[in-house]
Amino acid sequence: MLEIKNITKKYTKGTARYTALDDVSLNIDKGEFVTVVGPSGSGKSTLLHTAGGLIHPDSGQVIFKGKDIYSLNSHDAELYRKQNVSFVFQQFHLMPYLTVYENIKMSCYKPGQCDNIDQYLKDCNLIEHKFKFPSELSVGEKQRTAFIRAIITGPDLLFADEPTGNLDELNSSVIFSLIGDYHKKGGTVLLVSHDPEVTKYSTRTIKLQSGKIMN
Repeated sequence: MLEIKNITKKYTKGTARYTALDDVSLNIDKGEFVTVVGPSGSGKSTLLHTAGGLIHPDSGQVIFKGKDIYSLNSHDAELYRKQNVSFVFQQFHLMPYLTVYENIKMSCYKPGQCDNIDQYLKDCNLIEHKFKFPSELSVGEKQRTAFIRAIITGPDLLFADEPTGNLDELNSSVIFSLIGDYHKKGGTVLLVSHDPEVTKYSTRTIKLQSGKIMN
């Protein structure tokens, strides 16, 4: 489904230049749950953002269903992100002036996709918060809202960047359970984290160190 081929990405800070990803290659098959672990600064987030079409690599290819996403024009690249993949971040990126329901609904781009919002809200114990604003929610409730928004359109591939980094142990377990349910229903997951505990939820684990895959 997703092929990451010889990706290199370098950054410049002041006069210093460092390599975030160093000739990284990785294949993810449909239905896999792949976890990338490694310490802070190892390149995990850069790998995920590059795979998701958010950060252009200096070299290499990201091939999704046979097409290099970085050879697409801006319109088709936007369609790739809109129609095929979705993201859950450590920061929730909820619109503060929209309710829980409205934050989720904004992801829907064709009729019928939002018909089951209420069911997801019930499953995530958020139905009573449907018309609340993000400022009225707990941290865990915000992340659950962000998760529903990410999967409401039925994306082929879910990218999760430290999705439990701001959560306590209980709320972390809830989020991993929700991601696990998405995976069991046929979804494909690429999740990055510095917490080795997340590997028990995945089907495959990749270790990243200083921009290189170690296994």
